[in-house]
Amino acid sequence: MLLVLLIIGWLASPLWGQDRFAQWGMQGLPSTSSVVPHFEMEYISPQVHRWYAPRNLLESHMRPWYITDTNYARDYYTRYVEQLLEGEVWYDEFGHRLGHGWLVYTWEQEQEKRKGSLIQKGTPSQMRTNVYYAFFQSLVIASDGSGGSTARLMVGDAIQTTFTPLTFSKGSFNGLRLDYATDRYLTSLILSRPSRPESASRTNMTHLIGNHTEFQLGDLMRMGLTYVNAHNAQSQVNVTYGNPLRGTLTTAQNQPLKKLWVRIRDDSPEDGVRGAMLFRHDIVLTDTSGTEFKGREIGLLPTIEGGRIRSGGLVADGAETILLEYDLESFEHEGIRSSDLHQVRVELVVADDYQVEMASDLQTDGERRNPETVFFPYARAEGNVQDNSNSQVLRLDYGLPTANELIGVNWDLVEWKGLSLQGEGVLNRQYRMYPSGKVKHLHQAAQEAHAAYVNTAYNRYPWSFFGELFSIGDGYSTAYWLAQGNGEIRYKAPIPEVYEFVDDDDDFDGKPEWERLYQGGELVAWPGYDENGDFIYDNNQNRNLYPDYEEPFLRFRADRPEFLFGLDMNYNGTVDRFENDNLPDHPYKRDHRGFNAYLRAHAGPNASLTLGHQRMGLISGDGRTHAYYLLGAWTWHPPRSRLRLFEFAALVEDDIADDLELWQQPVGGIGRMREVLDPLPARDTWKNALYVDLEQRLGKGVRLLHRGKWELLAQRYGRVELNQRERRRWSGFVGIIDKAEWSIPIGLGMFEPRWKSEFRWDRPFRSRSPEAMSLEETVFLLWSQPLLAESTTVNYFARYGRQLFATELQLGLEGSRFWMLEGEREEIDQSYTSWALVTQLTNRVGYMGYRLVTRLGAQWQWRDFDRDDNQHNSMLFVTMHAGRQ
Repeated sequence: MLLVLLIIGWLASPLWGQDRFAQWGMQGLPSTSSVVPHFEMEYISPQVHRWYAPRNLLESHMRPWYITDTNYARDYYTRYVEQLLEGEVWYDEFGHRLGHGWLVYTWEQEQEKRKGSLIQKGTPSQMRTNVYYAFFQSLVIASDGSGGSTARLMVGDAIQTTFTPLTFSKGSFNGLRLDYATDRYLTSLILSRPSRPESASRTNMTHLIGNHTEFQLGDLMRMGLTYVNAHNAQSQVNVTYGNPLRGTLTTAQNQPLKKLWVRIRDDSPEDGVRGAMLFRHDIVLTDTSGTEFKGREIGLLPTIEGGRIRSGGLVADGAETILLEYDLESFEHEGIRSSDLHQVRVELVVADDYQVEMASDLQTDGERRNPETVFFPYARAEGNVQDNSNSQVLRLDYGLPTANELIGVNWDLVEWKGLSLQGEGVLNRQYRMYPSGKVKHLHQAAQEAHAAYVNTAYNRYPWSFFGELFSIGDGYSTAYWLAQGNGEIRYKAPIPEVYEFVDDDDDFDGKPEWERLYQGGELVAWPGYDENGDFIYDNNQNRNLYPDYEEPFLRFRADRPEFLFGLDMNYNGTVDRFENDNLPDHPYKRDHRGFNAYLRAHAGPNASLTLGHQRMGLISGDGRTHAYYLLGAWTWHPPRSRLRLFEFAALVEDDIADDLELWQQPVGGIGRMREVLDPLPARDTWKNALYVDLEQRLGKGVRLLHRGKWELLAQRYGRVELNQRERRRWSGFVGIIDKAEWSIPIGLGMFEPRWKSEFRWDRPFRSRSPEAMSLEETVFLLWSQPLLAESTTVNYFARYGRQLFATELQLGLEGSRFWMLEGEREEIDQSYTSWALVTQLTNRVGYMGYRLVTRLGAQWQWRDFDRDDNQHNSMLFVTMHAGRQ
């Protein structure tokens, strides 16, 4: 009887019978409905025994413990594939199955929840590699289209994104970008969380939203609209709380004020004349019920530091300041304290060249101990007034920054009957809120700034005209602060914690030249000195401690930057295309207003004459640039030659400082960026620059190059002022370079004699810097001899060239004589003779799919000075480089 029961139980239960017939017959048919949940009939069996469901064995190679047979005579051995190679099963919000895969990117924003902002890129915890970075290399693109319309959604860490030059331009945008295009218009939408854009959960954050739409108006006209906004956000407030685009205060900011400071100072402290005047001051407080209280009426008076009494008011000249300090922590009037205030406004009667700044105890650098107060500008005088004619009452609402908004329109007309027109206008609003924890809607104020420019070109051969008109307000800003997760905002930090809408990318390599939090960049830049686009300084291609124009043999090809020609339209002594500053790449600088226009006449295809006028000034600051200029250009192509000539002459009055950060490569030292202050060499000056070069090819293998440059600055102001400023009336530079080289095939080898002559005369603008005149003559002798087997099967024809060989022996001798004819320079102050000898064995061979270049050699150098001790050094080297074929 027991045996019969065991047999019946074995037949009725799938516990032991694991073959496919037992599973099909006894488990019942699985549910195939897509509406009801998946349901198996065997799950309702009334058994006390633990239930063991069939296993899929997707992640393990082990078999269940109740499978005892290991006979593979009839059944194939199955090698199971890890489930992680296919990913996990994902579902959408409606419960629809999306299939197997991996989480690549998600951004969730849940309101009224702590840490409600979540960004996750990939699922590194389940795989050895993060699919977002490893599989897709930080860029995922979804696209679709229909008819004449196309849409693409991109998620990436370094998306090149440009709206307009005044609103948004980044070489590496981190966030989401949605583009849509039809035949008549284009639109782009960007979204980002600049404060910690990588995987993290946040309660307080900074959000960025932007849109640019362009409409095609006819065949030649386009018009665009732009909106860019960055604002504070927090996930613990309701989504309907205020206007989210105007931002809100973070959890750490919305606290009662303890101190409020107002600082008045001279807007042009370096001019040495009258600065700011303060005649009257008061503070107006508004509580949550809307009742106003004036400080003078309730006894809330500030502590005043600085300033001098003159003409019935306080004066701040030069570096002097007037500081008003209001103690709001101890304020109490009729039971009202600082925590009950809804609005604080400061009223000032000021005049002359003033600048007003404000700060509070919540507006600091974020340090825990002894935090530094950071002042923000609230008002500036336009121009540099000295006669009290701009006396006025300023009413300034205090608040902490919550948002920065740009609203712009741009237009572009291309070649309509010879006329082209391009321009842009932008309204900049910077929002602030006063902290108050007792009201739902905080008091908000906005500060506005404007920026606009128009470029016009008209061509009707042989005449052409170009004009540009621009005005960029002093308060115009394309940056906003980044909120930390705890709600703190550091308004001053060694690495600025701001998000830049427009990056500083003067060398156009897609990487900004400044360092910002959560944003990659490079602190080294050499605009105009990377013409071959290899991201290496053209004058230091081998990336050692010496510029190429100072190294043996390399100096033949490399010329000093002083010999290169270019225009300097801001008159700071540096050619514009070589300039690198620490400012956003707006088309024009902030606080500048003016125009520039020129008329050009063409005398044939190779000659032109340009006459122009430039006039601009600082809007709020003190400074101007006025110039009349003449530019002539001529190119001539005689047989086997090319002659170029450029002449630039100008009458300039410029006292606007344009400071730079330029690369310095000292001899024997590590290159670095250094600050170069504008010496203002053209305050009232005649300027002339003449450049000429001639390239020649004389027969086979003979090449000549001649280059000359002459710059002259003639100061027009008097001798007394020249002596006071320590300036020379005549200053400038003269440089002449001559080169010659000859390639002579001798058998399988090549003999290359070369010669270079360099003359330099420097007369610096500052009288304390010495003049210098020098001449250097250098001779080069190079020999190349192929060794061993040829790398090609084509026959070699003597005297008609050479074949490629894997191994080559090279010998080089350089002899140079340097004469310091007059004065001295920073790097050298005496004459010398130098010799250099190099022997090198080079092998080029394919290795593991790469081209391997191996060099073995030795180098000896001698430099014999006329006065100092001689220098001798030698070097042995073995190097290997692997690259593409």
